[in-house]
Amino acid sequence: MIKTTVAISIMTKLCVVTLIISILAPLLVNATEDDYQLKSAQHKSLLVAVGCFWCGEQAFEQYAPGVVEAVSGYAGTDGIENPTYRNHPGHFEVVLVEYDPTKTSYQVLIDYAWKNSDPFNGNGQFCDYGPSYKPAIFYDNDEEREIAERYVQETVLPNYPTWKEKDLQIPLLPRPTFWTAETYHQNYYIKNPGDYGYYKNACGRPQRLKDVWGKDVYDCYHNLEPSCFENVTNASGNVVEAELNTKGAEEPEAALLPRKYWITIGAIGTALVVIMVSFLVVKKRGEDNKSKQSMELK
Repeated sequence: MIKTTVAISIMTKLCVVTLIISILAPLLVNATEDDYQLKSAQHKSLLVAVGCFWCGEQAFEQYAPGVVEAVSGYAGTDGIENPTYRNHPGHFEVVLVEYDPTKTSYQVLIDYAWKNSDPFNGNGQFCDYGPSYKPAIFYDNDEEREIAERYVQETVLPNYPTWKEKDLQIPLLPRPTFWTAETYHQNYYIKNPGDYGYYKNACGRPQRLKDVWGKDVYDCYHNLEPSCFENVTNASGNVVEAELNTKGAEEPEAALLPRKYWITIGAIGTALVVIMVSFLVVKKRGEDNKSKQSMELK
C-alpha cells in the first residue's frame, strides 16, 4: 500500500513537471536577448520587416519622427542562432528601430512601416523575393498587438475602401530575437549613396509605393522636411513637433551605374587599350622590318 502511494505521488509530480514544461516551452524558444543594446534605458524599440533592410534603415532614420537609430539585422522564430547574410535560414531581413517615446510612438512608426511596404506581396518586396524579404510587423506585448490590429481596421481600410482585408499580406507576429547584421550592411545608404540609390530605383521600390499608396502619400512619408506631418503624438498621448533625419544625412542620389560596374568597365577599357597598343607596336615593328629588308636589297 505504501509503495502504491509513493508511486502515485511520483507520477503526480512528474505530470505536474511535464505540464509546467509544456506551458513554458513556447516562452523559452526565443528567450535569447537581442544582441543590440539601446542607447538609453528611456528608449524603446520595434521590429519590422519591409523587404531589403538597407531601404528600411534609410526610411526610418531619415523620414520617421523620433527615431534614434535603425539597425539592419535578422530575426525569425524558426531561425538559427548567429545568422549571417550568407546563412540565415528561418530569418527575415528586419530593421530594429530604436526610438524616443517622448518624440514618437509605436503607432506612428507602425504607420511608417506600412507606408514603406507593398501590402499585397507576401512572398517578398519589390524586386526581392524569398523568405528573407517577406514583410511583417512584430509586437512585443498585448498592447502593441492591439495597436497594430487597430491600425489596420481604423487607418488602412477606411482610407483605402476598395482594399479587402483578406488581400493584405503583412502578418502581425510575436517579436523574435534580433541579430545585428554585418557592419557592411549598417548605414549603407550613407556609406554608399550612389550604389544604394541605384539599387533602390532599379528595384522599383519608389514607383511601387507610389502606385500602392498614391504619389502624395509617398511624398509625405519620404520628405526630409516634415511638411505633411509637422506634429506627431508621442507614446504618452502628447502632441510634439516632429523631428526627422536623426543622423543629418543627405538624401542619397542614385548613381548612373553601381560602382562595381564602373570598375568592370574600367578594367575592360584598360584591357582594350593594352591590346590596341600591343597591336600597334607589333604592326610598327613589322613595318620597320620590311623597310630594313627593302634597304638591304637596294
